Order: sequence, then structure tokens, then C-alpha cells
Amino acid sequence: MKPNPGLLPPEAIGKRVRVPLVNGEEHDWPADGKGGASWACTGHPFDIASYEVL
Repeated sequence: MKPNPGLLPPEAIGKRVRVPLVNGEEHDWPADGKGGASWACTGHPFDIASYEVL
């Protein structure tokens, strides 16, 4: 897993990612597009902590 860079990582464009959130939940989401992940680091417990391209 790589730390969330705060913006869409180039290697994740058009792919799905596995993301543990700051609050401990883990999800598989599209990295971008409709329904895609929000990469912003806002200090919220639902921020992405790290990611893995699937």
C-alpha cells in the first residue's frame, strides 16, 4: 500500500483501487470517474489513508 498523495495517482487513472480509510474501513472503488474515490486530505475520518491499485 502507498500513502494517499492527496490527488489522483497517475498509476490509478481508469483503474480500481483498494483503500483503507483513516477510520479503519476498507473499500474497493474506482479511482476516478463517476462514483470514483475522493483523494482530498481533509482531516476527516473518511479520508483515504493509503491505496493499492487493483
